Parts: sequence; structure tokens; C-alpha cells
Amino acid sequence: MSEIGKPLVQRRTALRALGGLALGGLTAGAVSGCDTAGSASGPTGTVSIGLLIPQTDELKAIGSDIYDGFKLYTDLNRPFGTYDVTIVQAEERDKPEESKAAVDRLIKQGVSAIAGVALPETLLAIRDTVENAHIPLISAHQNPNSLQSVLFIWSSSYVGREPGVALGRYLQAIGASVVVVGNSELTSTDAVAGFHEGYAKAIPKDRVFKLGTQTTSSVVSSIEGLKPDAVFCALTGATGLAFIKVLRGAGVDADLYAPGDLTEGSALDTVIGSLGEKTAAGIYTAMNYSADLSNATNQLFASRFRATVRRTPSAYAVAGWDAAQALDKAIRACGEAQPSRDLINAKLGGLGQITSPRGTIAFNQTRTPLQKWYLRRVMKDGPKLANVTVRSLATLG
Repeated sequence: MSEIGKPLVQRRTALRALGGLALGGLTAGAVSGCDTAGSASGPTGTVSIGLLIPQTDELKAIGSDIYDGFKLYTDLNRPFGTYDVTIVQAEERDKPEESKAAVDRLIKQGVSAIAGVALPETLLAIRDTVENAHIPLISAHQNPNSLQSVLFIWSSSYVGREPGVALGRYLQAIGASVVVVGNSELTSTDAVAGFHEGYAKAIPKDRVFKLGTQTTSSVVSSIEGLKPDAVFCALTGATGLAFIKVLRGAGVDADLYAPGDLTEGSALDTVIGSLGEKTAAGIYTAMNYSADLSNATNQLFASRFRATVRRTPSAYAVAGWDAAQALDKAIRACGEAQPSRDLINAKLGGLGQITSPRGTIAFNQTRTPLQKWYLRRVMKDGPKLANVTVRSLATLG
């Protein structure tokens, strides 16, 4: 393997130490930065929040992480000001029309806001429903590039182009020759578009490949002849793993870069199980969060999450946490006024900076986070492989 992007950080000892602390030593206020006591007096009642997440099939793990992050925040920070909080769950399905029906049901149940959503295709399908109902929705996974000019759809995660932009800028800055591999899925086309934007100079057509129109074996054969420094792999799941197997099996040792979803959360275990530790080690990804970030908020959050949920937090869990945090702050900001859907939405726009485990974030004019992106490498972190932070890449949003 080449020396491109060699890791600068080997271990976050502070995080390991905090992971063993008793929960009683960490206050909810210290983790969230919120006044958990609420107001001494004011309007009271219950605010219902819909949580739309996948609960079965391949996306179940992402849905579980979003839920656990969201629920952990609400458990530590009830009430939201003077209002109790009720979570109304609904299942996101892989068929957009079924998810749209679930949103319709949540609206009829009277929820004041909705959080969750793992598929960018779902956001496109429910856009008009959400906008027409004037119900604020905070998505906790990837927003599609084409979701524009919305008033009620926010994101506590990121936009699909951003991991590509971050990696494109980085690889162009270090002078790496690249090839790009994607497919026709929305997450892939958004990431590839972002990579071209970030790389900021034309990539020859014979260095850009699209599986589906080309076979994996023919793509790998072409890459062998090109001998690039780096391969940008805009693929995830079974398709991504199949491609990497063939690539490494052919002896191509170019550094492999991908959007964070390839190795995020439980996906890393799948990668290791499918490819083996030797092949998995060294994969670079761009993500807006890594569990080993050394800021104080993340050290406390990660310690609390591990102790409560019994696993390492992912970017999806952080997005769930921050979706709950944003709604908490918006409801508190309503003050003496009834927290209607329109008022909550208006208050979301005035939150300013939010202290997140990923670092400080803020909603921009497109209602998506202004945030740092990080380069991570799969490598040993203690006895196990993990996504280890190498460096900051860019601030995007």
C-alpha cells in the first residue's frame, strides 16, 4: 500500500478511560449542554414526536442506531422545557410509497415533528406531504443532493455529495491520481457528483466507471492497467464488498477511499467478516463523525452511549441524538407560546450553533449542518479493527 493519508492518530486514551466511568458521575446537562430542569413555570402538556426509522432488513442496524441516539437524549433530558415528550414510532420501508403512508399516519396522529429516515429516496417521496402539512422533519441520515428549496425538512446528518467533496479535495490536494467507481443507486451518484466537484479538475472518462453498465471484472481489469494511486469507491453493502474482493484479488494495491457508510457502525463487522481483517485494514473513509474524536462532548457522549446501549456509537446514533437535541432546543425556545408545528419549525431556524459529539454544528440556509468532515482509516484500535481518525478534511455545509 502507498503512504497516501498515513494515519496521524493511533489511539484516543482519554476516551478509553472515560468509557469505564460510572454513569452516575456524568450529568445529563454535562453531556447535552441543556438546562434539564426546565422552566419553573409555564405552559405544560405533552409534545408527540414521530420517529420514522427502518426496523427490518438491511437498514435495521441504521434504524436501531438512530433510535438509540434519539432515545438516549430524550431519556437524559426530559422534559423539553415544560413539556413532556412522547415518541411515536413508525416503520420506514424500502418502498417509498409505504413510507409515505407511514408519514400520513403520523400526521393524522397529531405529532408535532418527525425525526429519523434512513433512505434518501424516502425523503424525496415524502417531501410534498411534509411541506404541505407544515410539519418539521429532521432526517438523521443522508439527504439527497436533489432535495432543494424545502422549508420544513432539516438534516442532522449530511448531504449525499459531501463525503465525495471532502475526499475529492483531499486527493487532489495531495496530488493523487484517481479512478472513480460507482453505480446507479442514488447514494452512489450523489457521492460521485460530489467527488468530481471536490477534485475540481476534469477526470478523464476512462478513469470513471459505473457498475451495471460495466461488469466488475472489466472495471478491475481496466484499473489494473491504469495503476492509480487511489480508488474512490462510491459503493456500499454487498455491491461494495464484491467489488473490493475482486479488486484486491487481482492484486490492485491502490489506496481505497469511500464514503463513511461503507464501514460505519455494524457495517464494519460485515466488511471484516466478508473481506477478512487483512483486506479490510487500510480502507479510508470520509465521515462527519468518528467515535474516537477527542472533544469533551464526544468523550462524555461515547462513554454514556457505550454504558447504556452496550456498543460503540456511530454517526447514525449521533444524528439521532442531535435531531432530539435540536427539537428540544426549538421547543424550549417557544417559551410561553404553544409549540405548534410552524413555531417549532421557525425556532429550528434560529438555533445558531449546537454542541454535538462530532464538534460544533449549525443549520445553514439549506437546513443541513455546517460541520467538519474527517478522514478515517480502518486499523487496529486496541485488539480490534476500528474506524480511526486520521485528520480533519474540510468544513462543509
